[in-house]
Amino acid sequence: MTRFLILLSIYWQSAMHGVDPRIVTAMVYVESSFRSNAVNRGCIGLMQVSLATWKLKLQLDESRMTEVMYNLDKGLDILQIYYRQTGDIWKALHFYNNGPSGKYNNTNYVRKVKRVYKLIQGRASCHTW
Repeated sequence: MTRFLILLSIYWQSAMHGVDPRIVTAMVYVESSFRSNAVNRGCIGLMQVSLATWKLKLQLDESRMTEVMYNLDKGLDILQIYYRQTGDIWKALHFYNNGPSGKYNNTNYVRKVKRVYKLIQGRASCHTW
């Protein structure tokens, strides 16, 4: 799938989940560099969904985890769970990366997502005619 179609999918799923698509785009860039087949330490796809943590809770279909729309949908379901718990998108992102127990305290992830988000925000506000 082309990056353009991935971006359209991100915008669609973001709208369906009520999340700023620029944040989701930044997450996908940081998580997988837009590679739908990315695999790292048991995490799969664009959103690097952890099968160990979420397979049973979300009834994940492992065979579909590299499908763009499915992975985005499930990744955003997870983000929404953390957002409902914290009421803060950046705290939700922290838990998304560090896991539900919060025992890890890696703050680099949120910093990276914020940096990419700001770049995307800047580009979105620049109009060239």
